[in-house]
Amino acid sequence: MVRASSAMAITQPAISYLISGLEKEVGFELFSRRGGKLTPTPEALQLMAEVNRLYDGLDGIKAAAQQIANHERATVRVLLTQALASGRIMNAIGQFAVAHPGLKLDVDVDHRLTIMHRISSAQADLGILSLPPVMEGAIATKLFDSELLCVASAPGFLHGGVNVSPADLDGIPVVGIKPGGVIRPMVENWFATAGVSPKFVIEVGDAGAAIELVRAGLGVTIVTSISLPEHQRAGLITLPLDPIQNFEIGAIVPLMQHPNRAAQALVESLRVSLKN
Repeated sequence: MVRASSAMAITQPAISYLISGLEKEVGFELFSRRGGKLTPTPEALQLMAEVNRLYDGLDGIKAAAQQIANHERATVRVLLTQALASGRIMNAIGQFAVAHPGLKLDVDVDHRLTIMHRISSAQADLGILSLPPVMEGAIATKLFDSELLCVASAPGFLHGGVNVSPADLDGIPVVGIKPGGVIRPMVENWFATAGVSPKFVIEVGDAGAAIELVRAGLGVTIVTSISLPEHQRAGLITLPLDPIQNFEIGAIVPLMQHPNRAAQALVESLRVSLKN
């Protein structure tokens, strides 16, 4: 009784009053009184076991809440275009996953228009792609700018300059990226503005294939800088376009009343990691 009084910072008579009130509430004695000592009854021990079980449950609820707050029980469905599915973007996604153990990431590569449709219809949580000018049913966040580069395997194709103009490529074989994405319209407009007709000798569906064809000596190609990281540029000549051609790489999430918190956190993490 003395220790209980000290622990609760109340008088011993107040402790006795609380015990008496609890015994009336539960309908049985909690302590037997023998020789001036209080000994828990079997019923009290049973009740204490149940109280401990409930407290353990509360601790479990608290731990679960912390995990949910830290996105450790969430699932994020991520879609990327082929050109963005490697290098520093995937590295940044991996760093976010390491920081949030238990987070389930489902990452797929798809075409840009398909990604836009799946995000606007809430069939995925996050899309990473070249940003469209306007998009309904989604919220867009810019991650970084990517510039177009002219790539060749032989210096003779690029005339040894510091950049490349449309006139420099007049009559030069060009490995083109097929229409349907962002690159082809930008390249065609870049040539058209200068009054030059590009000499497309072959067309491919993605930048990686175009780069390998050029590496084999088939003219030049124009791709985004994100498609050709520094460690893959050995044996290639890369020069920026003149005038410079940039476009925005960003993330889109569905426009909905209750957005995926983990997807939003991943977007912010990517924005900070990739801004430089």
